[in-house]
This record gives sequence, C-alpha cells and structure tokens, in this order.
Amino acid sequence: MNKVLKVIAAIILIGGVGFIGYTLFQTDEKKDETEIIKEKKGKKTKVSSLPVKITHIKKGNLPLRLRISAIADVWEKTTIKTEATGKIEKLPLKIGDKVYKGQLLMKIEDTNKKLDVEKAKVNKRKMMAQYLVNEEYVYSENEITDDKKKEIKDLKSKYLKAVKKFEIGKISESKFEEISDKYNEAMINTGSFREEIRKANDGLADAVFQLKQAEIELKKTAVKSPFPGVITDIKVSKGARVNTGVESVSIVNLNSLYLKGFALESEIGNLKKGIAVRVKFDAFPDKTFYGEIEMISPVVDTTNKTISVFVKIDNKENLFYPGMKAELDIEYKVFEDVMIVPRKAIVHRGNRPLVFVVKDKIAIWSYVELGQKNDENQIINKFDGDVKVGDKVVIQGQVTLAHQSRVKIVK
Repeated sequence: MNKVLKVIAAIILIGGVGFIGYTLFQTDEKKDETEIIKEKKGKKTKVSSLPVKITHIKKGNLPLRLRISAIADVWEKTTIKTEATGKIEKLPLKIGDKVYKGQLLMKIEDTNKKLDVEKAKVNKRKMMAQYLVNEEYVYSENEITDDKKKEIKDLKSKYLKAVKKFEIGKISESKFEEISDKYNEAMINTGSFREEIRKANDGLADAVFQLKQAEIELKKTAVKSPFPGVITDIKVSKGARVNTGVESVSIVNLNSLYLKGFALESEIGNLKKGIAVRVKFDAFPDKTFYGEIEMISPVVDTTNKTISVFVKIDNKENLFYPGMKAELDIEYKVFEDVMIVPRKAIVHRGNRPLVFVVKDKIAIWSYVELGQKNDENQIINKFDGDVKVGDKVVIQGQVTLAHQSRVKIVK
C-alpha cells in the first residue's frame, strides 16, 4: 500500500513539474510572438508612387477641322498654237525660263505681212481723201441752220486734225474713230448728199477694215506670252518652217496655282467660301502653309459622292507645282472660351468617361460630361467634384491608376 502511494505521489510530482514547465514555456513563446507583432505593427510600410505625366486644365477655343486630300493645279496654263505660216526667226527662251505678260516667245518671218499693212495704209489714205472730197458741198439755207453749219464746221476741223494725229501716232485708233463717228453722224443728219456721203463712208470703212486685218495678221507673227509664268515645254525649233495650228510653246502661271480638294457629300454643310485652311504638302512634310476656300463646286460626283473644293494659296516663291499632293485641314467651326483637356486624358470606367485630377500627389478620378472634340482636344461640359481651370490632369499613366492612387509627376 505504501508503495502504491509512493508511486502515485511520484507521478503527481512529475506531472506538476511538467505542467509548471509547460506553462512557463508557453508564456515566453506568447511573449515573443506579441513582441514580433508589436514590432511589425510599429514598422512603417513604404507605399510606392506611380509615375504619370500631367497637363493643366485650361479654357480656350476649340476649332473643329475637316481633313481632305487635294491636288495642286493652275488656273492659267496653255499650249500656244501658231497663227501664222513661215520660218521661225527667233526663239529666245528655254524650258524653265520665267516670262512676263506680253513677252516675246517666238518670232515668225513677217516680210509679206508688213507689205500687206503698208498696202492697206495707202488704200486707207486714198479713201480718206475721197471722203473729204465728197463731203465738200454747199449747204442749202433751207436744209440746215447757221448753228448746224457752225457745228459741222467745228466737227470737220477736229476731224481733219485727228486724221493727221492718227497718221503720226499721236492719238489712238479708238480716239480717232470716236471723233470720226461724231463728224459722220452730223453730216448724215443734215439730209444733204446723204447717198454720196454713204458711198464715200462705205469705202473708207472698208479701207479701215482692211488695214486692221493686215495689222492683225502681222501681229500673229510675234508669239507673245498671254500671262506671266514659266515655260514648261517648247515643241518647235529656230529655223523650222511652221504652218498655222502647230503647237509651239507651253506655259503655266504658277501664281495662279490652287488646290482642288475632294470633300464628302455629307460634309458640304461645314464648308463655305473664305474659311481658313491649313495645308500640308507631301513634298514639304515638316512645313505648314495657309490658304482659304475660294469656291465650292455646285456639282456632286454621283460616283464617289464627293464635291470639289478649290483653295487659294500664295505661291509667289514658286514652291508648288501642278500635280503636287497635299492635305487640307479646314477649320469650319470654332467653340470659344470652353473648358479643354487633351483627348488622351479621357479614360472610361464602367462605360463612363472620367479624368484623373492630381492634388497633393494623389490622383482622384472625376467623372466628366463630354462636349465637342477635335483630333487633339476635348471639351468638358462638367466635372464631378471640385475641379477648376489650372488643375493638373493626368495624360499618361492613367490607364492603370485607381481612385486616390499616389503618383509621382514625371516630365
């Protein structure tokens, strides 16, 4: 019995010692764990900032633009055909030469034409003399008054002076004809010798016509530029004999250059004369030029559903040539004094447009109500929250942002 009690006592003692040891161990372990937790809780965790690029919300004008393709051409271009027959005596120019209006391009022999002009002049002088003889008559007192006689006498004096001045080139042909017509009209209105006057006058008129015709034929031997421009082709050579109707010299006026654009039928309502146009030529990709709409064709191409738009552009430096390709950027409407952000600032979350506004290095999203836009900028009709002109808005890096993300602005 004593042995049993001793065994039980030993077991109890051992168990008690073990329990005390376990309790002490667990207490230390919990203490260590608590200290670790406290240490972790007291440690500051560093939150990384996302890099973004920003711009500022601004107020300004937003132009709406229409971009269409165009081809350069000129209003004034021609290939001159010969109007006289003969040998080419002069051909002073070459391809690429600039010419002014009226400059000699080519000269055809004119000996026979000059003879025809002299012959016509002699005949005209003869008819004038006959006319003056035929109108020398005595007026009847019953046919004409003294005032009328004086009027005719004065007109005759002016006419005779005009004949002399015209023959030596001191007055123009149009001025001579004006004086002659007044004198002839006064003579015919007297009623005296009307038939003789008519016959004489008919002869003079025919002589004048023949002289004009001869002078015109002489002028045809001198081929002159009809407008200022540049020689683009010469199809004949000096010394060659040509007939009438032969293509000789081609010329274009680069100052009359225009651009012919092709707009869709649906875009007609946005176009009108005088609208400013920005122009980019394929030949000058880094330069921008300016023009304006000069006219719009009233006819729609039924096949392509396009309408031709003609744009005037300054070409005084002769930079542009017919056939060059260009793009027309037409500002057809401008919204003034509106809230603007770049289009790339707009993102969509849940099918709703928003922008990220940066305040104190925190990106806060703001839902927006969108207005008109062009290729670069977007009108914002309304922002949610306290957003104003001058605030920073994210334009790069916003796709991965969340509301109230910490950001770092980079250039």
